Amino acid sequence: MLEKASKAATEIFSPFVLSGLLLAIIAIATDPTWVVPVALSLLFIVAIPLALSLWMHRTGRVGDRFIQDRAQRTPFYAGTLLSFAAGALALNFVDTSSQVPLALNLSVAMLLVVALVNLKIKASMHALVAALFALVFPLYTPLPALGYAVGAGVWASTVYSRYYLRKHTVPELALGTLFGVVLAAVFLGLR
Repeated sequence: MLEKASKAATEIFSPFVLSGLLLAIIAIATDPTWVVPVALSLLFIVAIPLALSLWMHRTGRVGDRFIQDRAQRTPFYAGTLLSFAAGALALNFVDTSSQVPLALNLSVAMLLVVALVNLKIKASMHALVAALFALVFPLYTPLPALGYAVGAGVWASTVYSRYYLRKHTVPELALGTLFGVVLAAVFLGLR
């Protein structure tokens, strides 16, 4: 039962899902004409990277769809970076709140940093995005205290599931969480 719950948490709280959800929440909360920014965010931050991950796994280019083997991540990071950059560029030309392109531009920076760090040591992208979600999501909810409780639950479930499934070690999860906290601080400071 615990293994099924951990696998479900890994899928439900994947970086693709949480990133897309967070960008959609920011757009809906800050932009009355949120449809185009949400569509662009979901396309470039969720759909294209997810499709790339699935394609790489199904064609045998990587061992699993979350690309556990660090040596196999470079092509995925390159493709995802191109998708994020195209999305950031597109959002900079759409009439939307300043917070939406800021979030997407910081996503590009985050991906670059994690890709560079992962050349030497492994950091959990799941933990990074879950920590970012836990700290930013509550600010866009009507009940921030409840938002922090939900965010903490998402982060804890994600980190525990990755550890339980032996996908990451404690230092990898801690490093990912640290990067998520730093990125959240930068976003909150710039918004």
